[in-house]
Amino acid sequence: MNQSALEGFVKIVEMDSFSAAAEALYLSQSALSQQIRTLEGQLQFELFQHVPRRVILTPAGRDFYPKAKQLTALYQEAVRHARAVQQQENPPERHLVIAWSHEAMRMFGYDLFSLTNELCLQYTSIMMQCASRSEVWRSLKKGDADLSFQLESAEFYAQGFTFIPLLYVPELCIPIHPPADMPVGRLSLEQALQYRWLPVKEMYQTVYETSLLQEGLERGVNFTPVGGIRSASYGDPALKMVPAVYYRRPDLSFARVLDWGRGHRFGIVLGQKREDPVVMAYVRALQQLLPSLSEKLFGLKLEAVEE
Repeated sequence: MNQSALEGFVKIVEMDSFSAAAEALYLSQSALSQQIRTLEGQLQFELFQHVPRRVILTPAGRDFYPKAKQLTALYQEAVRHARAVQQQENPPERHLVIAWSHEAMRMFGYDLFSLTNELCLQYTSIMMQCASRSEVWRSLKKGDADLSFQLESAEFYAQGFTFIPLLYVPELCIPIHPPADMPVGRLSLEQALQYRWLPVKEMYQTVYETSLLQEGLERGVNFTPVGGIRSASYGDPALKMVPAVYYRRPDLSFARVLDWGRGHRFGIVLGQKREDPVVMAYVRALQQLLPSLSEKLFGLKLEAVEE
């Protein structure tokens, strides 16, 4: 039996949508449908009624679903445990699962693991891919993930999550069509206001950038929102505004560091596992280690957040 097809079936039922499940699994809808047809052929019974644009289980499909979910969970746990056996002779009873949806956070996690070998062996952390930020939140709420690395955002406060800040991360300014007299190194807010601001799509999702945008607009900055660039006026000197976590180890002979406030607060979001002693021990270890590793991880010496 194809494990991917089984996971696809479970995902369709959970999301009540073929298209949403296909997107979450990074498959085309036709590929997912083919997997389900193959699975039905192996099982010799149909899982779904053939109703356009609706997900309706057959009686056999309803009976099979909870058992299929148990099978996929058992398979995933078996794989996680075998990986731990490969890493060390006495695998832990559990793993730390770190949810991510943005590629930059995945790469940060892997770099962090390479610099914290003892922690990596002790907690055997696993990076779990999610299709979107909403999927990260669902994983934290359900307890499928233990934590997620994020920039501080009002979004997860609204979800009822706990945020534990670790470092202050600056905003980087990437010059586009820069004039010859543009300062190098750090830019004050007053200097940055002379140029058009072009935010990346993550803007509005962080507490710091929301404040920065409000301050800039109050001071009359030429601001072009995501999707609002027109080629006729694009030749003006501009700054692409990027949180440093999305452009780690930047070329500082080219990029500028915005000197306004202390920057974004970067840290750990906890959901259902906020009272878990294993998770909290890992968080405390990172609070101690990360400031000394910030230059290797980010290419910049970053300030720890003291609370």
